[in-house]
Amino acid sequence: MKKLFLILMVLLSASGLYAVEKTDTLRFVYKLHGQTRKFRYVFEPQSDGGVTLHWGIERNLKWWSGTYAMSSTAMDSGDSLSLLMPEDGNHIKLEDNETFALISRNAYRNLKDSGVFRYDGVEYELLDKDSRCALGVLLHARDEEGAEIWILDNAFCPLIWRMTGNSLEIDWKAEVF
Repeated sequence: MKKLFLILMVLLSASGLYAVEKTDTLRFVYKLHGQTRKFRYVFEPQSDGGVTLHWGIERNLKWWSGTYAMSSTAMDSGDSLSLLMPEDGNHIKLEDNETFALISRNAYRNLKDSGVFRYDGVEYELLDKDSRCALGVLLHARDEEGAEIWILDNAFCPLIWRMTGNSLEIDWKAEVF
């Protein structure tokens, strides 16, 4: 079975400015009220343009896992970030307007073209393009209440690399695993 990692595809389809070692797993580190959880994520592109996120975490000496399926419609024009908590064994198909751990390509284009994008009814304004991660340049934006978000500057996969100060008080950061 040939499984392509979405981020790798992004990098291969990008302009060639990024030199990254092949990887198929990212670690997402979530922090909430002093607790830290480290999930392993693998993004798998689907032939119809959708994406399936395979996640896993070790909890109580047991491996928990599941999936979030994002439709091609969500990947193209979604406007809502799913915050469903992962539960062992759940394979969730998100609504056509929902994405998980990324923003839609339409939201990304809006951010690049006009310096703003709207998700969940909240407007984010581009602050800078000075940040970098292991996969390339990050677009740094902030909403009117002070939540900050760093998004991978890639039209094919606008991955939310980092988020802080959001209303749910759940901060996270991605890392190459």
